[in-house]
Amino acid sequence: MRVSCGPVEDDLLSLQSIHVSQHVWNREEDRRLLARRAAPTRNGIDGIPHQIVPLIDQAGFGWIARLSYIKMSPGLLTALVERWRPETHTFHMPFGECTITLQDVGMIVGLPVDGEALLSRGSAHDLLGVVPPESQIKGHRVKLSWLATYFNDIADDLQEVHQLLPYARAWILRFIGGLLFPDRSSSYVSLRWLAFLGDFQTIKTYAWGAAVLGYLYRNLCTSTDYKTPSCGGFTLLLQLWAWERFPTILSSPFLPIPPACPVGLRWSNTATKISMSDDIKFYRKFFDRLTRKSIIWQPYPPLEQMPEDCTGDSYLGFYNPVTFSVYL
Repeated sequence: MRVSCGPVEDDLLSLQSIHVSQHVWNREEDRRLLARRAAPTRNGIDGIPHQIVPLIDQAGFGWIARLSYIKMSPGLLTALVERWRPETHTFHMPFGECTITLQDVGMIVGLPVDGEALLSRGSAHDLLGVVPPESQIKGHRVKLSWLATYFNDIADDLQEVHQLLPYARAWILRFIGGLLFPDRSSSYVSLRWLAFLGDFQTIKTYAWGAAVLGYLYRNLCTSTDYKTPSCGGFTLLLQLWAWERFPTILSSPFLPIPPACPVGLRWSNTATKISMSDDIKFYRKFFDRLTRKSIIWQPYPPLEQMPEDCTGDSYLGFYNPVTFSVYL
């Protein structure tokens, strides 16, 4: 009897012929996905000049800044992408389907998921207070390394808010281009983001979390192509989601959540060594053996224990459990 890979009917799952899972079934050489990112700091908030920390918090990027450098597992990322279906935007597991949601974005990293849409706007180079050299610009993008060099240190005599704003914007750009929305180069960031970083009173009113999730979805879809060597988007968010939803995926015990912090910061203690595998075959077997009881459907603490950034009343309506459907 001949057994074939993929769906019996391809009316919905029509991309199987070019999906990476087809190559796994055919026992072709394993593709090991790399996560595209350029973390601005490995020391969390301690790596950011103290003068601009209040501005980073005001803009809504304070929790992202407090995420210390967490090692990515290419094995976990690869195995998850092998189960991602672009047609449904879900991971297809033995028990059904699940996906990362807006609830996960808000609760894990504290980014706002409701608010004004981040629609394309013109550039605003003047908000940096300096024009980048031509050698550091490609189109409308600037090198992250130039931002790191030019805006890394702040002189002690710079105390006025208007003097500190360009530095805060440069650091936010580095988080945007290096962590949240990394492009294929992992070394440039679009200057068009500056159009949303003008007024620090309104930066937080944009739905940054929704944009991050949409961009991650898009990159997961393109990464299902076997020929794609890396995955962009906020891949660290995906890894933290897997750790929260599938507790037995780590051999390390669950860490306590710091008081009044997003859930993801439990993994951000640099003094704690996280024991995780990086073997693709380990994760394939792990997901192959999953049952409905293997996933934590409601992994988060009561809302009253979470900071307002995670539980803003305006988007509590988005807080639904993981998507689940049974194969019929």
